[in-house]
Amino acid sequence: MPERPELEYVAPILDRELADKQITGLRIKKPVVLRLLRLGTPEQLLLGRSFAGVIRRGHFLVFGLAGEPEIDIAIHPMLAGRFALAASADRVPGDLAVGFHLQDGRELRYRDDVQMGKVYVVGREEWEKVPGLSAIGVDVLDKRAFTRGRFRQLARRRRDQVKVFLLDKSALDALGNAYADEVLWAAQIHPKAMVRKLGDDDLDRLHDAIVEVLGEARAEVARRQPPLDEKVRDFLNVRGRSGEPCKRCGSKLRRARVHADDAIFCPQCQPDERGSSIVNWRKVPPLSQR
Repeated sequence: MPERPELEYVAPILDRELADKQITGLRIKKPVVLRLLRLGTPEQLLLGRSFAGVIRRGHFLVFGLAGEPEIDIAIHPMLAGRFALAASADRVPGDLAVGFHLQDGRELRYRDDVQMGKVYVVGREEWEKVPGLSAIGVDVLDKRAFTRGRFRQLARRRRDQVKVFLLDKSALDALGNAYADEVLWAAQIHPKAMVRKLGDDDLDRLHDAIVEVLGEARAEVARRQPPLDEKVRDFLNVRGRSGEPCKRCGSKLRRARVHADDAIFCPQCQPDERGSSIVNWRKVPPLSQR
């Protein structure tokens, strides 16, 4: 799925390209992804409206629309969603879910070949109707808000596995499956470790890994400047590399289930709670020294 580094790259580009552009037509190829949370047809709600800003919120992109009543389009790409801008007359890809024709002859395309993502049309004051949109946690790339102390406070309330905690957008803004694996590998913590069993040193190391991994990924995606619909992940250390040698110790990376998600981890560097492949956490250096 597109995660924070990709969405933070895409959002300002779409904000610039769509500014004041009017929606003149719709192409709804996969109706299952469209959710209307206001009365009316898609045409009644959207045609003639102009875009008035695009922001990232959690793992959503929210497209503000000008006019009354105040309406937003909130898109959660989920597993396989992606965005594109193309000429309306260009070939329609088979994975097109919803297209928004613009007055300048282009089309904003939301593409999703597995139809897991959702396109919500929702009132601006009614975001609570969209699962996961209104309740957003602390911004993990805000140095003033996301301190080691604040992270410890959040963690001490948890009674679940650490990867589940990292994926909770109402607690942390925001990690997805891929970058949660990267963070846990960097911090050398098993994805199924119980949060309540992590010491302060573990939590500080995990906090620092979140900041470093997401910050570096955001910078790398921006540096690459990929097309809007391209997901750049070849620089990741563990995600997508199950069965390959760990870049740190050479052990074979493994896959595990963590609730509804999978996790890629190193059994040597990230020992499980039973003590296999034991690591003395007190001797693990901070990320800046590795």
